[in-house]
This record gives sequence, C-alpha cells and structure tokens, in this order.
Amino acid sequence: MKKIGLFGGSFDPIHKGHIEIAKEALKQLHLDEIQFIPTQHNPWKDATNTTTENRVQMIQLALQDMKNMILNSVELDFKNQEKNYTINTLKFLKKQNPHFQYYYIMGMDQALLFHKWKSSQEISEIVQLVAFQRGGYEQENENIQKYHFIVLKNIPIYASSSEIRKGSIEMLDPQVLHYITNNGLYLEGIVSKKMKEKRWKHTCSVAQLAKEIAEANHLNGQQAYIAGMFHDIAKEMSYEESLKIMKNHFPKYVCKPVAIWHQWISRYVSEHEYLIDDEIVLKAIEDHTTASLDISSIGKCVYVADKLDPLRGYDSSKQIQICKEDIHRGFRNSLIEFYEFSKKKNREIDECFYEIYNFYVVKGEK
Repeated sequence: MKKIGLFGGSFDPIHKGHIEIAKEALKQLHLDEIQFIPTQHNPWKDATNTTTENRVQMIQLALQDMKNMILNSVELDFKNQEKNYTINTLKFLKKQNPHFQYYYIMGMDQALLFHKWKSSQEISEIVQLVAFQRGGYEQENENIQKYHFIVLKNIPIYASSSEIRKGSIEMLDPQVLHYITNNGLYLEGIVSKKMKEKRWKHTCSVAQLAKEIAEANHLNGQQAYIAGMFHDIAKEMSYEESLKIMKNHFPKYVCKPVAIWHQWISRYVSEHEYLIDDEIVLKAIEDHTTASLDISSIGKCVYVADKLDPLRGYDSSKQIQICKEDIHRGFRNSLIEFYEFSKKKNREIDECFYEIYNFYVVKGEK
C-alpha cells in the first residue's frame, strides 16, 4: 500500500520550513511521497496575498530539486468558487485512490484548533493525522489524543509565510526569493524591514508613481515599480558598512558625496541580497539620484517619481501630468527644476550633473 503525505496550505509563499517538515515526515513516517496541496479558497483566510499562478510557480521552484515531493493541484482544479474544506479534498482523493494510505500533515497551531475544522472526526477516520512542532505552541493538547495525531519529532519551526512578507527573506529558498523580487511580490512588506516608517511610505509612494508614469508612457510598469521599491533599500545602512561596499565594489565613486552613495549601494543590495537580475531595474536604481547619460526610460520614470513624490509636501501634480504625457519632457523639466532650485538655495551641485544637464537640456537629447 502506497503511503502518501498530504501537506495543505496557502503557501503564500512556500518557505524552507515547509520543506524541512516534508523531509522529516518522509523519513519518520516512511512515506513514499509528499504532496503539497495549495488551497484555492482557504476557509481560515479571507484572501491570499498573491495570485494562484504565482503560488504554484513558487512551489514548483521550491520542489524542483526535492526527491519524493510533488505539487498536487487538486483544490485549484475544483470549479466551485466557494471556500473549500479539507474533508471535501480528502473524500475526492480517497475516491480516486482507495488503496492509498494518506497522512495529513499540519502545524501544531492547527492541531490545537482541529476540533473547529469542518467534519474533524470524519477527517481523522479517513486519514492519519500528523502534527509537526511549531515554536510558541504547546506540544500536548487534548486534540492530539482525541484525533489520534502522530506528532513528528522535529526541531520546532519558527518560519512563517507572514514573517517572510514582513521581510524575513532568510527563510526563503534562493530560487523562490528570486521569483518574488523579480515579479514584484510582497515588496511593500519586504522592504519595510530595511527602513523607518517615513522612508517606507515614501518608497511605496515612489514605486506606485513610477509604475503609473511608466504605464502612461506604454513602458513596463512592473520594472518601474520594482526599481521604485528598492531605490532606497540601502539609504539607512550604517556609514561603516556603506563605506566597505563602496570601496569593494564602486571605488571610483567613493569620492562622491556620502549622501548619494546609496544609489550604488542600493543597486548592490538589490542584486546580491534580493537577487534582482533585471539590468533595466538595477540601472534604474543606480540612476535614481544623479541620473546618467545612458539612463533608460524606466530609469527616468523612477528618477522623476522620486523627485515628484506627493509625500514630499508640495504640489507636483502638474509636473507629474507632464511626465505621464511624455516622460522625456518630464525628465528634462525635472533636471531644470533641480538646477534652478539648487542655484537659488546655493547648494553644491556634483560636477557630473552638468554633463547630464548639458546633454538632456541644453542639447535636448531624449
């Protein structure tokens, strides 16, 4: 008789803890296979934080090198748009494979609540219930005995999808992290861990504005959004750490004002910590403060969005509208405004700006 472990959940996103539990279940219960079953309409949650397609893609990436672990899309294939209950899934699977022995795996947090599940007693009669230990939840409770749970002997799992969505990316498989950041998923929560609230609000506002400007110009809004979300990711890094990165990776710019180092460091962090590999996005991050002679159209969207962010406290609506009508014109206007404002306030202007100003404003190059 084939012994199959069933691991249900939103997997929003899937993380290393899920994989570790699957490995332990395979080993301790001598299972032939673990099937990950992403929920379509979780009765415990009102909604997921990303699309079904994205969750499936992330699960497939996490499982692609795992032995005896597969994705089972049974719940996603149900046509019913109402909330799905585990009892329905299990009855369907047992009807398909009456000779399989199923083990249904859940965290101790859900085991504590199992008496509240729909048809809990019937579930316990159809499958063998399995609970894994989670940090912060007691290991013994009356449900374990009442419903005949097997409790895995695992190191308590502290990883959670909700913590990942708040920035704990160390819980992610690198391939899943790459998918998340390069597809713009969960970014508002992820970057919040790197900055104070005021900068976080500015970051989210810039990203949304950059996306709107890009799409108004028939450009890739997702690229602009991702670059906007990461443009200040290193702005609050310590001077010591910033200096180290500048010396090791951008030595020719160490002489530049410390205030603008973050554009290069943010590119570095985005690429090496968050695994962003879209060169257009990375270059837009790098150009967002000073611009450059080869700034892309997406880079211009991020540059002007940063300067015209409505949260800066002045009415930038007219300039924003110009940018949406013609990003090249809006970008030139932004350079002119910066030049005139700096002169008026007697602020020092970096020498590289004059070259950029001359190229785009004086010569009028797009």
